[in-house]
Amino acid sequence: MEDLNLLKRKLDNMNIIELSEYVKENYPENEELWIGSKKIIIRKILNFERNRMNEEDL
Repeated sequence: MEDLNLLKRKLDNMNIIELSEYVKENYPENEELWIGSKKIIIRKILNFERNRMNEEDL
């Protein structure tokens, strides 16, 4: 959970251009993460990472 908090702070500190470049670089297969306002994009990324962590725990 701490990792998600660190990621959220990192994303919050980015401007929209930096955020879009980050998403395209780190999640090229998930184009739906690129769409929306900054707040929505951050929420999608955090949900994606949370789901990824939950799948790894199974």
